[in-house]
Amino acid sequence: MDRYPALRSMHPALMPHFSSALLDRYSEFATEHSGNADLAQALLEDSCRLGASDIHIEPHRSGTRIRIRLDGVVRDICHLPTEIGKVLVNQFKALANLDPIIRFTPRDGHARFEHRKASVDLRLALAPVLDRETLTVRILDPLRLERSIHDLGFASAHITLLSQWINDINGLFVATGPTGSGKTTTLYALLHSLKLLNKVILSLEDPVEYQIDGVSQIQIDELHHFQFADGIKAVLRHDPDYMMVGEMRDAESAHTAVRAAIAGRVLLTTLHSRDCVGTISALRNWGLNDHEIAESLSVVLSQRLVRKLCSDCSERKSPERFQQEWFQSLDIDCPAHFWESKGCEKCHQLGVRGRTGVFELWRLQPEDCQAIIQHADEHRLRAWLNDRGHRFLFTEALELLTQGAISFEEFRRVVAGTLLTTTE
Repeated sequence: MDRYPALRSMHPALMPHFSSALLDRYSEFATEHSGNADLAQALLEDSCRLGASDIHIEPHRSGTRIRIRLDGVVRDICHLPTEIGKVLVNQFKALANLDPIIRFTPRDGHARFEHRKASVDLRLALAPVLDRETLTVRILDPLRLERSIHDLGFASAHITLLSQWINDINGLFVATGPTGSGKTTTLYALLHSLKLLNKVILSLEDPVEYQIDGVSQIQIDELHHFQFADGIKAVLRHDPDYMMVGEMRDAESAHTAVRAAIAGRVLLTTLHSRDCVGTISALRNWGLNDHEIAESLSVVLSQRLVRKLCSDCSERKSPERFQQEWFQSLDIDCPAHFWESKGCEKCHQLGVRGRTGVFELWRLQPEDCQAIIQHADEHRLRAWLNDRGHRFLFTEALELLTQGAISFEEFRRVVAGTLLTTTE
C-alpha cells in the first residue's frame, strides 16, 4: 500500500485487478516523472478485464479521482496527483485525436481500443471544471451486438409476444425507461432479428454507438440543424421497411414518428416514461390526439436493469421486520424468504455478478385502443390492464426477488418509481 499511496480509497476487492498494469505504470511515472508511462492504456485494460461500462476521471482540489462503473454502480479506483491526472486526460485525448490544448470547451470524441483480440469502441465526453477538465469514457462492449431477444432476460410470455409482433410486424414500438436501463440494447437486439428478414432497415441515432451490418445508420447532427424530425422525413424518402429512431425527444419528432407509423411504416424508438401506461400521457403531453396514439401505437416496453446476486455465495434468509412492514404498507404479502450474498472470489467480493433486465410488455389490443380513444387516464388504463391479468414491472421484479435472483435492496430500488402502478 505504501508503494501506491494513490490507492488508499480503492475498494479492497478491486485492488488485485489494478496491481499489475496501472499501478506499476503509476509508480513508474511518480518515480521517473516520465510522460511515457501509458496510464490510459493500463486503465483501459484493467477496466475491460473487470467488465466496466464507464471510466470517470474527475478533478478535485487535492488531485484527480479515478472511478469505474461496474454493473451500474460507480466504484473508486484511485486518487492521483493533479499532474498525473492531467497526463491521463491528455493520453485519452490523443487516443481520440482531440487537441490537448483546448480545455475550456465541452467536447466529444471517439476512439478504438484493442482488448483480447477484439476492437472496443470508446466514447469520450470532456467538460471544463475550473482550470481543468472532467472526462467520462464510455466503454462500448461489441458483444452487445451479438445479443438476441432471448439473451436479455425476457420471460417466456414476453418472448412469445415479441415473436408474434416480429412475424406480424406493424406500427410503433416504444421502449421506455430511465437512462441506463438498456433500452438501446433491446432495440439493437430487435434490429438483429429484423435484419434476418432481408428488409431495408434505416436508423437515426445520436450518437451511433455500434455499427450493425445490414442496417443503414444515420448520425443526428444538431450542430448542423439535422435533428430527429428532419431525419425521419429524410429516411422516409428511402422507402425503408423498418426504421429505428434513437429517441423521441420533443413534440416535433413525436408527431413525425406517429405520422410515419400511421402511414404504414414500422418504427422503433425510445422515450422516458415511468411505465408502459405512462407512455400514453407522454404522447398526449406532446400534443398528439387520442386517435393518433391509438392508430399508431403497437407495442410498449418498459424496462429496468437489475444487479443479480452472485449464485456462488448467495444465502437464503428470513425477512427482517422492516422488510415485512414495507410490504404491509403496500398491502402485499411479504415473501417467506429473501436472499443475500456476502461476496466471494467469483464476484470479486462484491456480492453481485452481472445484470439482467426486468420488463413490462404491453401489446395493445383493440379494446386498449378504444379506451385510449375514450381518453381514459392512467389510473383507468392501469386498472383495465390489471383486470385483464397484465403483468406490471413490479410483478416481474417481485418474481425475481422470490426466486433469489436479486436482493431486497435491489428490488426496492428498481420498483421505487413504479409503486403507484400497483397501489393506485
